Amino acid sequence: MFGFGNCGPQGMFGKFAGMHGGMHGPFGGHGCGSPFSGIDLTDDQLEKLAELKGQAFSKFGHGKVDIVDLYKRLFKELAKPAIDEKQVWNITDEIRGKKSELTDVLVEHLIAFAKILTPEQRAKMKLNKIRGLFGIANGFGLDH
Repeated sequence: MFGFGNCGPQGMFGKFAGMHGGMHGPFGGHGCGSPFSGIDLTDDQLEKLAELKGQAFSKFGHGKVDIVDLYKRLFKELAKPAIDEKQVWNITDEIRGKKSELTDVLVEHLIAFAKILTPEQRAKMKLNKIRGLFGIANGFGLDH
């Protein structure tokens, strides 16, 4: 969910980064044009963010598997000769509930992520994201 930017030629993940410079999370890419660019994370912050990232992957992975299983149940129900609409709606409610749970997990992790950063780092990330939206990240001599 969260990657860490490094403006080296291949990003923080070196030769394993692939053509996109590494992993992507809710804040976009993590190369030089990344919201992480120039926020100077401490070793302690990196360790905390890495731990948080691992927790997020675990929770999201399990939740996604549950949703896929629910969709399989839904499509099996819809493929039956006689469709039980009540059952279809029950499964749909389960899917809706699971998606809501994942949204809660996401928000919890975003809050925890933000608390690891200093106010200055959060402000820098905000500006980096805005620059990225306008396509001017790391361009035109802008100092991050």
